[in-house]
Amino acid sequence: MNGPARDRPSHPSSPPLATVTPLRIAFVDSWKTATAEGTGTAVGIMNLARGLSRLGHEVVFVGPSRNGTAPPSGGEMSLLYRRLRYNALLPRRIRREGPFDLVVGFDIDGVRWSGSSSRPRPGFILALKGIAADEARFARGRARAQLRFLALLEARSARGAHRVVVPSRYSAEVATRVYGLDPRRIRVVPEALDLAPWQALAADPPPRPQVPTLLSVARQYPRKDTATLIRALPMVRRQVPNLRLRVLGGGPELPRLQALTAELGLSRVVSFEGPLPEDEVVRQAYFQSHVFCLPSRQEGFGIVFLEAMAAGLPIVAVRAAAVPEVVQHGKTGILVPPGSPDALSAALLRVLGDPELRRRMGEEGRKRVGAFGVEKVAERFLAEVGREARDAQGPPWDDVPHDVSPLNGTPEGIEDPEDLQERSAPEGISAAHVP
Repeated sequence: MNGPARDRPSHPSSPPLATVTPLRIAFVDSWKTATAEGTGTAVGIMNLARGLSRLGHEVVFVGPSRNGTAPPSGGEMSLLYRRLRYNALLPRRIRREGPFDLVVGFDIDGVRWSGSSSRPRPGFILALKGIAADEARFARGRARAQLRFLALLEARSARGAHRVVVPSRYSAEVATRVYGLDPRRIRVVPEALDLAPWQALAADPPPRPQVPTLLSVARQYPRKDTATLIRALPMVRRQVPNLRLRVLGGGPELPRLQALTAELGLSRVVSFEGPLPEDEVVRQAYFQSHVFCLPSRQEGFGIVFLEAMAAGLPIVAVRAAAVPEVVQHGKTGILVPPGSPDALSAALLRVLGDPELRRRMGEEGRKRVGAFGVEKVAERFLAEVGREARDAQGPPWDDVPHDVSPLNGTPEGIEDPEDLQERSAPEGISAAHVP
């Protein structure tokens, strides 16, 4: 998913949407830039940069090489070594390529640039796209050890940042608890989606297949829990025998999932298509499906849910982590308890068997996703990152709405799950949560 639509912007490619004092913003990022391998982190970083550029600001990627390209391929340990080396040399790079109005780091990136908990670095913003300490709960073996090590670096970087930006209230709560952060320095800004290519495809969509088709898109880690979806399929196929499931994305869990599929006799039902390199091909896959399903048990946000909404797909997912902040139960999808093939199959059967419900949820999703456009999220980001940006921009930042709840009630006829009640953000955390 590394097509031209996600090239890194280094300057505005279109006229600014508003008259502002332009900022020069450094993005320090050593993560994988190919979105087929970099998952939602790469997509989120690209979309934030695109939104800031469209608002008239200059975004400079201070990447692992002078041109900001991705590091060469290799194993996870090799990638970790390159990321550590990049961060060791980063302060010199920032000073050489600056000055910058803001320096924005992602996850561990910026750990050598950050200050300390008692003296945070002015102008340094840390965006935690995923919280390694939380992800480690679902990992195994070496991957778990590596995530725990990354969590130590994330914690140090976060404690020394002027502001910490997270994509959901769930992430704010976790970061406050596991990294010992002062909640007054945390801001919640949702992930963004570049809506233009989705709207263009929606205007002339490919035909949906005659065969009922489920779609699941994720880089396959244990926390994505695609195994529960596969275990639910035999129960669904008793009533929908011609069902098909398309799974897009690679990852370390893929061999286990393929073995489980063969064990259950589903090899002709499930197609594992691996990481697809072209964005357009991935977008078409959404439009060529009937229902999107990802039973992930740990999500800091879940950009794939925005993509499903942009394609007008109803969503079946689980009530875990940040998912209920993105997917509205009964409006844009149905949420069930995590790890339950029985509950998942029942929800899938309900949506597959009710064309009117699919249409209504798809329409609600298209309406909802408009709040997550790249320009709107970029405006929210600048409003939330602190005094430096506000001083450079000038008023009025108070015009940005902060009171839109992610949960707007449950429609009649849809059960309201007990644990879907809206959580309160910890005291001091900005109320600018997911729209």
